[in-house]
Amino acid sequence: MSHGAGETYKGYFIKTVARAVNPHSAVSVLFEGSASVSQNPAAAYEDIVPESHIGEDQVFGTEFEAHRHAERAARKFIDGLKHEAKSA
Repeated sequence: MSHGAGETYKGYFIKTVARAVNPHSAVSVLFEGSASVSQNPAAAYEDIVPESHIGEDQVFGTEFEAHRHAERAARKFIDGLKHEAKSA
């Protein structure tokens, strides 16, 4: 498992995690990415519960790809929150 560096986007803090989904494979290891979104920068030090991640389930050949996918899903989620706030 690897943790992304974390970043801020439109006032929210995004944290990503890449986890191996088949760590004992003799052929190749695949990774899934998950993200958390918080307005509290201290959330960078909290674990992401796999069942509460943002984005659809997909697997990738590298940890980097898993992190990037999770980051894009988090940005899309935040953009949706901002859109909802304008509509209300």
